[in-house]
Parts: sequence; C-alpha cells; structure tokens
Amino acid sequence: MKHSISKYIISILLIIIGFFAISSFVGGWIDGLESQPVGMFVAGFALIAVGIIAIPNVLDKLNGIGASKSLLYIGSVVALGLGYAVVNSVTTEIDFQNTKEMVEKQTIQRLKDIRDIQIAHRTFKGSYAYDFESLGAFIHDTTVVPVTFNMGSFHDTLSAENSNEQGYIIKKTDLDSISNLLEMTYDSLYSLIEDDNSPYKIRDTSFTSFYAENFTDEIRMKRKLPLFNIDSLSKNPLTSETFIMKISAVEVGRVWQPTILVQDPTPFGRDKVKKDTLRFGSLTEVHTDGNWRN
Repeated sequence: MKHSISKYIISILLIIIGFFAISSFVGGWIDGLESQPVGMFVAGFALIAVGIIAIPNVLDKLNGIGASKSLLYIGSVVALGLGYAVVNSVTTEIDFQNTKEMVEKQTIQRLKDIRDIQIAHRTFKGSYAYDFESLGAFIHDTTVVPVTFNMGSFHDTLSAENSNEQGYIIKKTDLDSISNLLEMTYDSLYSLIEDDNSPYKIRDTSFTSFYAENFTDEIRMKRKLPLFNIDSLSKNPLTSETFIMKISAVEVGRVWQPTILVQDPTPFGRDKVKKDTLRFGSLTEVHTDGNWRN
C-alpha cells in the first residue's frame, strides 16, 4: 500500500502546484501584485499536464503507443522553463511594487509638506503662493508666524483690565528696566512672575518663521517624518520633474475664494497602463484634499 501511494506523489505535487499557479493568476493571491504574469497561468496548465502524464496508469497507456517518454520529457522541460519565467516575473513584480511604494511614499510626503506650507501662506498672507520660489521665501520669513508668550495669571483682586491700567502687564523686554527699578535681579523678578508672586504679568508676542516651527530636523524627527529639504520639495523623487502647481479662485456665496491644485506630472507605473497622478486640491472647488490613502 505504501509503495503504491508513493507512485502518485510526484503527480499529486505537480497537479497541486499547477492548480495553485492558476488560482494565483485568476484570484491574485500573491499580496500586493497589480497583475499576475501570464506565464504563471501557462505554467500552471503545463504542470497539471505533466502531473497527469506522470500518473502510472496514464503512463502505461502511453507506453502502449510509445509516446510516454517523449511527452514526459517535453512536458518537464516546458514546465521547468515556464516555472523559471514565473519566478523571475514574480521577483520583478515584487521589486516593482517595492520601488513604487517608496516613490509614492516620498511623493505623498512632499505634497503634504507643500500643502501645509500653502495653507499657512493663505492663513498669514490671504492667498496661496503662485510658485515654489515664493513658497521657499515664505518658509524662511521670520516675521510671519506669531508666537505668544504668557506668564502669570490674573485674579479677582487684580483683573486683566486693572492690571493693564496700572501698568502691570509687561513684555519680556521690560524685565530689565523693571527689575532695576525694583532693585532686584532679572532672574528674581522672572521667578516671582512665574510663581504668580508678583503683580506683574508677561503678555508678549514675537515672530518666527514657518520653517523654525515645523521643519527643523529636531521637529521632523520628533514627528517621525523624513528630514525636510527645500531644494527637493517641489520635485518627483524618482524623475526630479517639478510638480505642477496652479492657483485660481472660485466664487462661493458671492465671495471669491482662492483655490490651488498641485500634482505630480510623472506618476510611477508601467508603460501603457493608466496611472493616477498624485495630487491635492482643485481649481474649481475650495478644498485641499489629496487623492492618496492616508
């Protein structure tokens, strides 16, 4: 019984592998592949054919007409050749998908950064930057982003209005002169205000750049984002083609609203296969949504 089963092991394995190859081609079982290689489909049928030919009963009938060995050899060579082609196709496909994932990830991050900067530009300037040179100048403008500094709280006995009338609301630059006036050190006065043990309260506003608040190496690493490079921000990471950026305006409720569209001109993909270009925004609608999956 054991020996009789062993005669069918090779046939069974070939048929199972053949069915698996055909099923993978039809159902897309290999995770992440956009399309299955046709060689997989052909190799599946070839493996099944060889497996059937290798069944002892079939071999006996073919022996009767003297064709068994020839068919078996031809089928084996074809199956091995197609099998190699399948493995090579799958490996190529996996490499393609890995490259595509890397390129799209970098492209999406650059589009997200451009979007963040443009939204800030609209917030502080009232409109979108019309080109990447203007966008770069805005990033490093140190008079754009307000940074508030508050120290000390108000109480019922001395409200904000009363404090302001009596000159107790000061700026950080006033600490030197007031500490001298009170005959104490700068640090002592600072500590008293910090601990709410002084009538003085600091309410100050300074300005910094959008870069300093969002794109320094320290901030990017803290947010687990790739380091920012202004020189490559506007370019496709694979082809170095400059992103297309257009701005316009649409009327919404009798009010003109600025619109923006930024897209990658060279989407990654196969030749002769329709590809969706990564982009965000619209020229006809007021939004900055991207067409990628977050």
